[in-house]
Order: sequence, then C-alpha cells, then structure tokens
Amino acid sequence: MKNIKDQIINSITILVMTFFAIPKLLGKPQSIAGFKQFENVIHLDADFFRMFTGFSELGLAILVLVFAINKNKIIGKIAFSFLLITMITALTLEFFVRPKPIITLVVIAVILATLAIYRLRTIKQAFN
Repeated sequence: MKNIKDQIINSITILVMTFFAIPKLLGKPQSIAGFKQFENVIHLDADFFRMFTGFSELGLAILVLVFAINKNKIIGKIAFSFLLITMITALTLEFFVRPKPIITLVVIAVILATLAIYRLRTIKQAFN
C-alpha cells in the first residue's frame, strides 16, 4: 500500500510539473503575460525566465520519472529537494512579486511542497 501511495505521488508530481512546463515552453499567451508581471520586479527578461522555468519544471518531471523507474535514492532526494525548492520559489514569487497572488497556484504549490517533504522523509526511511 505504501508503495502504491508513493507511486501515486510520483505520478501526480510528474503530471503537474509537465502540465505547467508545456505552456511555458510553447509560449502560450497566458504564460507570457504571467512572466511579464515578473520582469519589472525581478529585472530578468520575461522570455528567458519563462523558458528557464519551463525547462526546470520539465527536467524535474523527468527526474521524478527516472526515480520512479529505478528507485535510486540519490536521484529521489535530488528530485524531491528540487521540487521543494521550486515550490518555495513559486510561493515567494506569488506573494512578493505578483501584484495579486493567484490562490489556485498557491494551493498547488503548498500541496506539492508538502508532498515533496513527505517523499523526502519516505525515501530516507526506505533506505535506512
């Protein structure tokens, strides 16, 4: 049962990160508009930041997929640490950079951060 729960969390992470990466990489208007909000505050080119974020999210999904397949503890720790850092960064951007935080994105980031913490703990326990 625990293994099934862990695989469900892995799958959710892969799907959500891919879902958010694709519009950024394809340059969808909503993604472009969202990153334009960040450009003036953080002084990074919006297109560069959007592409960097999209590739990071896609890379994260791939890392979790690799971990789900081969169960390598080090890859798992890297993947879920990367997820936690990414979600903390997303929350920081939502609250301190965006003029008005989008509550749906905040909830998703909190859930993913919680899942990352849970998976980091389970990876540590499983390999001790």
